[in-house]
Amino acid sequence: MKYEETVLQREWESSKEQPCVDVGGDDVTPSDAALGALLEDAEPADADAERRVRRLGSRLARLDALNVGGMLAAATESGGAGAALAERLEAGLRAGAALQLRLRRYDELARAAPAAPHARSDAARADANARLLLAELGDVYAWLDAPPLRDLDSLAEVSLTSADGRARALAAGEALRGALRAEASAPAPRRRLAAVRERLRRLTRARDQLAAALARHLNNALIHLGNEAAHESRAHRHHAELLPYAPFMRWLKDMDEKAFDALAKVYVGTWARVYEREVRAACEQARAALASAPPDRADEPLDTVLSLVESLCNAEQDFCAQFFFLDIDVKNECGDGERSDGGEARRAGAESRRFMCELFPALESDLVALVAHVERHDPYGAMRALACVGRRVLADGTGAGAAGAGEARWARGALAGVAVAAKRGADRSVAERLAALPDAVKQAAKKPKCGLLSFLQELEALSAACERIFVSSGRRADLDRWYVALASAMMHAVQHAEHPRTPRAVLHMENYHRLHGVLSALRVPALEALRRECRTRYSDALRAYVTQYFGRPLEKLTQFFEGVSEAVAQGVREDEVCYRAAFSKHELRRVLAMYPAHEVRKSLHRLYRTVEKHLSEEGGLLQVVWRAMQEEFIAQHVALQARIAACYPAAGLALPLTTQHILDAFSDIAREH
Repeated sequence: MKYEETVLQREWESSKEQPCVDVGGDDVTPSDAALGALLEDAEPADADAERRVRRLGSRLARLDALNVGGMLAAATESGGAGAALAERLEAGLRAGAALQLRLRRYDELARAAPAAPHARSDAARADANARLLLAELGDVYAWLDAPPLRDLDSLAEVSLTSADGRARALAAGEALRGALRAEASAPAPRRRLAAVRERLRRLTRARDQLAAALARHLNNALIHLGNEAAHESRAHRHHAELLPYAPFMRWLKDMDEKAFDALAKVYVGTWARVYEREVRAACEQARAALASAPPDRADEPLDTVLSLVESLCNAEQDFCAQFFFLDIDVKNECGDGERSDGGEARRAGAESRRFMCELFPALESDLVALVAHVERHDPYGAMRALACVGRRVLADGTGAGAAGAGEARWARGALAGVAVAAKRGADRSVAERLAALPDAVKQAAKKPKCGLLSFLQELEALSAACERIFVSSGRRADLDRWYVALASAMMHAVQHAEHPRTPRAVLHMENYHRLHGVLSALRVPALEALRRECRTRYSDALRAYVTQYFGRPLEKLTQFFEGVSEAVAQGVREDEVCYRAAFSKHELRRVLAMYPAHEVRKSLHRLYRTVEKHLSEEGGLLQVVWRAMQEEFIAQHVALQARIAACYPAAGLALPLTTQHILDAFSDIAREH
């Protein structure tokens, strides 16, 4: 190659010195001569056309380089043209350098944003792929060589009785859980790597061993604590001893749900028996206390049992929510352990209720039986039980607990069922009283006097007791409903009641008066219409009785002036009536002589004895009726005196008694009797 360059250089220099010569009639330039010599210079080894073409191309390139060098030398020698060319070359170099800097800057931007459209070059893609591969290899390496998982074979041997051992086991378990969950969501190609498959087998085996060790230890702890609780009463001690194992239950719920369910069944089965014995013992103590408790304090033993039940249920619900993670979906939770909401919260609520129902399967039936015992202990026991349970339900609904307020509290639902049973008992008690009304009327008919029907005193006692019982229980609607039902039925029973020796008007008068008094004392708006109806019926009965038995004590005189009234109505003037024979002054004196003062007083004495015979002492209406008869007598006396004054003005006639005499006579008779 060196020889060829020397020949070409020499030929180029000779071509610049020699003129063109005529060969075969044509002018041949030095370049053409050199090119011909170059073509004729062929070696035997260049018989292959392709190789010869490559050889000639290489020589031609070197010839072009020599040509460019000659041009540059000539331009330099010529002065100004060479300088201009040099300047252009310098400018080109500077432009190339600037372009290189710009390309370098673009390359840096492309590396910073490999996904940008302007950076999608082969180099950028190659760099991005390399970075992704590096990150993937880093993840795989970190997963394969996690520090907490370097002692997989010894995980099952970690002691769970000490706090340090539990911390180590929990850290290893969480790392194992994270590794398995992370690899489960990894791309499928990664899981086809032999190292990954082998690591997964080891992790799965370690998970099973750790789950078995945890299940065995927790199962023994649950049984041991259950046996201790069966022999001695230590409220909620097992909660404090089991709560340190709550993270392990969470781990089992995610990693080995079968073991978790088995432990939950052991816990429920063990403590259901403990709580059943505890609640039944409390109910038996309450029954024994009821035997010596006064009737008005029969709700205190029941309230003690309800307090115990409420504390047991609320504490157990809070513990189960923390220990068994009833309100957390551990399989789909976020890294921070957020509690579920929406549909998950409703599902968790159903799971919590299922746990509590299994822990306290006979709670409601035991409490309902105790409520029935309270009902039998006291005539108003059903009302006392309803008020006691109702206060508990309403108080629990307004408070907030760790597991949530209101509906989330299982104890409130259980007590609400007991309250429904107590309400049915109270309704049944009222219904029994309503059914006994006809029997009360029949029993009253056997007495010498009807007097007050027995159910009126019962209503008075019931209303007084219920107002004390439900003073702060919030059962006003039920109470008013009972009052309306009882008062309506009693008014109907009084209306149709009969007695063989007591006038119907007296029976109505006394019983409506007492019923009106009871309803007025209650001051219940729902009873206002019934109260007014009782008042009206009482007034009608009083008026009917006075009209029937007082009648007209001056009968002859009353008939005489009725005839006078008829004559005046026919057109006779009042001052001319005395001129008729039937209504003369002489006839009037004869009629007046029939009613001397002592006879009138004697007839009033007989009337008082009749009224006293009809009315009962418990009714307390003797003076009321006697005063009504006095007013009636005075009204008749005033009317007769006015008629005498109008028809016989100059006769000087008058009734045997004045109004004051009548008042004195009625007062004297009342005092005498």
